[in-house]
Amino acid sequence: MLKIGEKIKELRKAQDVTQEKLADYLNISYQAVSKWENGLALPDITLLPKLANFFGVSTDELLDLKASENEIELRKYEKEYHELGRKGKILEKIELSRKVLDLYPRNYQWMLNLAYGLVSYGATSEQQKYRKEHKFVEEAISLCERILEDCTVDSIRHSAIQILCYEYPKMNKKEAAIKLAEDMPNMLICKEMLLSHIYSGTERLKQEQNNLRFMLHFCSSILYLMACDKDLRQGLTVDQRIKMLDTAINLNKTMLYDDENENLYNNQLSLYYLMIAKLYCQKNESNMVITNLLLSEKCAINYDNVSNLGEQNYNSIYFSKLTWNPQNISTNSDKTLCEELLLNLNDNCFEFLKDSKEFQKLINRLKNNCSN
Repeated sequence: MLKIGEKIKELRKAQDVTQEKLADYLNISYQAVSKWENGLALPDITLLPKLANFFGVSTDELLDLKASENEIELRKYEKEYHELGRKGKILEKIELSRKVLDLYPRNYQWMLNLAYGLVSYGATSEQQKYRKEHKFVEEAISLCERILEDCTVDSIRHSAIQILCYEYPKMNKKEAAIKLAEDMPNMLICKEMLLSHIYSGTERLKQEQNNLRFMLHFCSSILYLMACDKDLRQGLTVDQRIKMLDTAINLNKTMLYDDENENLYNNQLSLYYLMIAKLYCQKNESNMVITNLLLSEKCAINYDNVSNLGEQNYNSIYFSKLTWNPQNISTNSDKTLCEELLLNLNDNCFEFLKDSKEFQKLINRLKNNCSN
């Protein structure tokens, strides 16, 4: 009963009803409705049937008597959603999200879950074709726009804005994306930065280490994009692009020393070494190509081998208060990292190595690894 004001506000917003309209129906002042929603007063018990009838719900739902039961069910679905994400089963995530929204059509978190699934399905050219044919991006945009219209939870709204900023430009809505982005707070007043100023002692150290870990992955990812993205690599020589990727690798090695098994470390480095190998293909330096492919293989094997581990402590002094857990990593692919590397070796740039014994050994090892 103590949360009935929140429930009234939720129902009113979902049905696009003003406080004045509801007050008129109940023959009370809109200030009374405002007090209910702000937790300053409770509606008279005699008004409950009229409130339920107005919103088209039962009094049990109005009083949220089934809330705990629903929360348990939603937590079960959320766990299933994250497990599917860890295995890279994106279509199954989409199907699950649709199922949950059929049961809870006004659950904005699950609208967001569905939108994320829709925009993340595109790891291969076949997936991109399927996504286009089934208008996944258009559906995700529609879901996010609905969230911005109706949802009042900032964290969900901000995630919806993120998706719209990424997807609007693809639909020739660049100006709309810019406006949304410019209205967002800058990095200095994000949650992580603010918490680091609020906490003290061990709590503050842990938060700052978490910020540092995020910035490490953020900076190395930007270096990768500057070396590989067609918009950002303009004017760079092959050697300069290799240097950027080497810098990203060295950043990770410096900060994550003694943590060579950390999953994001191996995930990123396997990709960086692979891209360096492709760049050395342009220089026709077969020895450097093989060297970097072997390093990529090592990281891929390390990543795949820890995928079933539980929570792990960091050894690096930079992250000594933190843990990492491979179970928390979502992927857009249902393949192992070794399988992804094997697929990449079909790239035309490696054609000149087809007679190399080292290259063939690598392919055979990866095939054996993938079949086990």
